[in-house]
Amino acid sequence: MIKHLRNLGWATAFVLTLILGMTFGRLSVERRESLDFWCVGESAHRVIANTKSAWLITRFRLNLIPVGPSHMRMIARVYDADSGVEIGSLRRNSAFRIERQGARLQISVLRSAKGDGDDSGLDLPGSVGMFIFQSGASLSYWIRPLTATRYLIDDGNDTFILCSRR
Repeated sequence: MIKHLRNLGWATAFVLTLILGMTFGRLSVERRESLDFWCVGESAHRVIANTKSAWLITRFRLNLIPVGPSHMRMIARVYDADSGVEIGSLRRNSAFRIERQGARLQISVLRSAKGDGDDSGLDLPGSVGMFIFQSGASLSYWIRPLTATRYLIDDGNDTFILCSRR
């Protein structure tokens, strides 16, 4: 009888350990969170435009949604670095699908468009990492939570995008 109680005790301890291990494992695994974000931001890059040193100042809105296409809109103005005079502007729109893969945000660009008022003499997208505005591009960016509602996206080109969960 005592032997059966001892075996029952060991079996119970084994089952409890197994259940606790599975529970801890589920809690420690990265939770799948909805990618429903709104991001607004600005950035500045030193660039060469028409063989002159210039500043590219961008303002963007990023709408990340979990189902259907997400969108990014950007307005960029190029200023002569010496005089501060505006020497051009760019407008870009992009639609893309997103998928979260661990700490990475996988982006597949569906379509992109240039603005009507773009200055034709400026060719900057490749030099400042604006690949999200190239139709058919497949990109991957780091994404990490800062707080329960704020996230940071790193594009790998010294630009960080702060987003808020909706």
